[in-house]
Amino acid sequence: MPGTLLLVDDEDVVRAYGTRALTAEGFAVTEAQDGTEALRRVEERGSPFDLVIADVLMPRMNGAELAEALLSRNPRQPILLMSGYPPADLLARNIRTPGLPLLQKPFTPDALVDAVRGLLWPRGRH
Repeated sequence: MPGTLLLVDDEDVVRAYGTRALTAEGFAVTEAQDGTEALRRVEERGSPFDLVIADVLMPRMNGAELAEALLSRNPRQPILLMSGYPPADLLARNIRTPGLPLLQKPFTPDALVDAVRGLLWPRGRH
């Protein structure tokens, strides 16, 4: 199996779109609608996901806050952030995502899969 992924986005259509694209390539995808639910999914799993993909702007806990919480537990947790806002707009909202890759929305299924593979394969995971 290529890998286990946690896809976090507050929009149902984005989660469904991403899950379809990733499962078609053999990935096992768990979904969460916000950062709080994502942390619950991580706890339920009991081990890290191969990759967490999270929207930057979400209610309750945004993607940057989720990334911080995940990295405090596991500094090696791979994370891919996604946003419909350009990085400058995120900075203007005081949302910082230092060193984390950012996939711009809207994206094609191929762009999502390529971004995921690019983060997983260099780590030697298949």
